[in-house]
Amino acid sequence: MVRARGGRSRTLAAIAVLATTALVAAGASPAEAVPIKRGQSTLTLDQNIFSGLDPLGIGILPIAPAEARLGGELFPITGGTVSRNGRRGRINHVGGIVFAGDNASVRVVRPRVSLCCPNYEVSASVNGQRMSFLSLGNGTSTFRGRRLTYRGINAFLTLEAADALNQAFATDFFQEGTRLGRLRMRMTLVL
Repeated sequence: MVRARGGRSRTLAAIAVLATTALVAAGASPAEAVPIKRGQSTLTLDQNIFSGLDPLGIGILPIAPAEARLGGELFPITGGTVSRNGRRGRINHVGGIVFAGDNASVRVVRPRVSLCCPNYEVSASVNGQRMSFLSLGNGTSTFRGRRLTYRGINAFLTLEAADALNQAFATDFFQEGTRLGRLRMRMTLVL
């Protein structure tokens, strides 16, 4: 048997290379995809949204198991995966929010954050139809052991979301690019 420097066999190195190659060929990316164990996301709503919705008689309320917390809505993270560098991923949530008025309501449930080039977005089931609801911009991410946190992510209504809301409430208040708020996601990863 031929020995590599340091007394380790080249056979072990070859086995590691073959195992990694086999995983990648099978569709896995062990160096990139990391499962999410649990976590929570908070959407802190923009004050301009509240001041614009009040005259229209529209409020924003949580749908369980989401909760109202300190001017925002907290959504439990139920799973998904993220890359080790935090730049790519899919983060699944439960609960939602409802835009509620006197004569109409729009339920936005099961939000899913997609971190993928070129667009970072939140899709959701909006009155039973899955659509791109929020586009995401800016923000930072930090790793501490198994914990990953995204902060300061601006959340803007998409054209689809604005159209659905305007149609439901017979208004033209909602526009593509309207800032709904700021998103923060904290999660524990399975490493």
